[in-house]
Amino acid sequence: MPASLSISKVLVVGPKGSGKTSLLCRMIYDSVDECDQVPGQFLKFNFLRGDGDSVSFLFKEVNTLPTTEKKSAYILTLNSNNKADLDSLPNILTMISDKRVIIALCMSDLHYSAAFWVEDVKKVVGKKDIKVIPVSSKTGENIKRFLTELSDMVLT
Repeated sequence: MPASLSISKVLVVGPKGSGKTSLLCRMIYDSVDECDQVPGQFLKFNFLRGDGDSVSFLFKEVNTLPTTEKKSAYILTLNSNNKADLDSLPNILTMISDKRVIIALCMSDLHYSAAFWVEDVKKVVGKKDIKVIPVSSKTGENIKRFLTELSDMVLT
């Protein structure tokens, strides 16, 4: 029998056009075509982990940092095709350093045209314990892995 865990509030942040809304739509609705996500709305999502546990998330897209929202973690989205997103990373990390962070490197289906990749992000992040996972909202690539890593992060 799967255990039900408490709700983890996760704020989704990132530069404009970095894939926040698309990532939320893919995680919650498994589609980007049928999503009317509006920034600032709370979206509840239950994720059944491979170990049988269910993790409940309350996601909220936030476009302004820093925020006083209470949260247990952040998802930081970066558009791998926009070098400016990598350049803004140190400043964003400074504003969200109060909680755990996982980075969604969006548009991984366009890896061959990317302006930067996982290794570049890890260089900027340095020794901080922040996972960087390439994802594609368009194809669904690595979405389940991303949710598993996110649930691991909020449970520890």
